[in-house]
Amino acid sequence: MKNLLTLLAASVLVLGACSTPSAPEYDPRPAYDSDLSSGWDKFSAASYGLAAIEFRNALELDSRRQWPDAYIGLAWSLAMQDSVDRAIGHFTTALTKGPESAADSADIYAGLGLSYREVSPPNFPQVRTNAQSALAIDSLYVFRHRSSINYEDLYAVLAEAFFNIGEYDSAAVLVDPAGTLDPVSDNYLTDLLTKINVKLMLSR
Repeated sequence: MKNLLTLLAASVLVLGACSTPSAPEYDPRPAYDSDLSSGWDKFSAASYGLAAIEFRNALELDSRRQWPDAYIGLAWSLAMQDSVDRAIGHFTTALTKGPESAADSADIYAGLGLSYREVSPPNFPQVRTNAQSALAIDSLYVFRHRSSINYEDLYAVLAEAFFNIGEYDSAAVLVDPAGTLDPVSDNYLTDLLTKINVKLMLSR
């Protein structure tokens, strides 16, 4: 009996020695955030191709595809390289993931508004919808990672969208707020379009 108890005690000790604490679950967020930061640094330096690589690296770390940030960065990087169809796809995906802040939402809507203007042919209803959404969040919008992209660009493409949709009064509010144009003039639409084109040129 004593030998049996000794054997059982030894077995317990062996089992105890073999059981080790489980390793903590790997958290990809720090590495993800590091790639995001590197991506935006390259974007701000106008290295859009390299920025896209960093954002794709971040996406690979997000195995569950649950965070919108890398999609936003990748979309902007592609948009700046004139890959607007792909950019629109990534902006749209970012929206479905649920932006983490109002600023992120404004960045997505601004990117969509500007990108839909560059597709062929331009999708002016989508330009209008997304530019208005960005400006509703921040009427003085400035893109954090490239300040030359701002509310002036959005108002310019919005005025152009209004004109092409046939909402001339709304376009005039944006480009002729003082009401210098005569709506009953035979040249009204030509003059209005001229003002819109000037605003587009100045916004760039």
